[in-house]
Amino acid sequence: MPHALASDVSLPSFPFENGGYRFEFIVENIENPSYALIFTRYGQYEFFIQKRFRAKHQDYILKCEKLAHSVPTGIYKGAIRALSSYFQEHITHHNLHNDSLRQVLQSPYQKNVLDFLDFSTPFELEIGFGSGRHILQKAKNNPNKLFVGIEIHTPSIEQVLRQIELLGLKNLYILNFDARIFLELIPSNLIEVIYVHFPVPWGKKPHRRVWSERFVQESMRVLKQGGSLELRSDDEDYFVYAFEVCLKNPVAQLKVRKNLDDEVVSKYEQRWRKQEKNIYDLHLIALEHSAPKEQIPSFCFPPVQKLKRSFDTIPSKVIQKDFFLHIDSIFQHFNYCVLKLSFGDFNQPQSKFILISDERVGYISADPLPTKASYQAHQELLRLLQIKE
Repeated sequence: MPHALASDVSLPSFPFENGGYRFEFIVENIENPSYALIFTRYGQYEFFIQKRFRAKHQDYILKCEKLAHSVPTGIYKGAIRALSSYFQEHITHHNLHNDSLRQVLQSPYQKNVLDFLDFSTPFELEIGFGSGRHILQKAKNNPNKLFVGIEIHTPSIEQVLRQIELLGLKNLYILNFDARIFLELIPSNLIEVIYVHFPVPWGKKPHRRVWSERFVQESMRVLKQGGSLELRSDDEDYFVYAFEVCLKNPVAQLKVRKNLDDEVVSKYEQRWRKQEKNIYDLHLIALEHSAPKEQIPSFCFPPVQKLKRSFDTIPSKVIQKDFFLHIDSIFQHFNYCVLKLSFGDFNQPQSKFILISDERVGYISADPLPTKASYQAHQELLRLLQIKE
């Protein structure tokens, strides 16, 4: 994580600009004034730089607030450099050297989940592609088909993006995202095949498994009629669990295989075969053409004059059957108020900032992803924030 450490931090009066960055305002945590957020704009991006005093070390740290993960590393590194120029003599350590091209420019084959909300081109999807051997080979062998790989392990993503460039592939997109939320967001009848190869079994934490009743239901919705959800695993307990989940469907067409060769063998499968482990395949076929995806209303706010500026009487947590809302932190300075939230689904939470000022009220950077749980949490937040007339 790019950062700078300094014995003292002195900045111009807000707002100010430097190096193409505009620093709009600063807000302080109401429970810990030594923890502050600097609202920053750069081109299309808006995000927060965290300024925090570390009592143990008697110094300040400046770094990008974690919720700005969609901002390229080089952009918020440049923002910290621009701020640091005002107190250069007090810098004790930093890792803000010149950016690599990859830190500033995002690969055209790395997509954002928002790119898929109204997507219309059919594709094959691999969830948790790891080294990428399977999906890279699929894309190479089928140049007229589109493939999408979804993964949360950053080194795996970077490795596969390099391979896409080296192989000259034009038909493979990569997404750094939670597959369970992804399926809930995309249109119905869009995907031809979903591959789940050698997922982490999570034997002691089954709630973290990608495979669940809800996951199977969403898979059947997004698959084209006749498409298949395909599990390949060396873990017999996981295979049995997945099979039982599939049988909970009122109507199901299943295909089961054991120790049969696949078109592409992953490095994990090679390892398991050397250890003479069994390899299980489970294919669930989508039998119907699904109804269109239910549309989620927009995440609107009332005029700022109708919103509270004091939050003493608002509960920090609301837990309901289908969603939760947690106000993690509140930051204020004069007429600016920023709420740091986590909300939505219990197993797939979202995190966002909300800005309330005289000029603006709304989510920072972009609205939440349009899931049912996030919209329910948004409605609850409006109920808490609005002044009763």
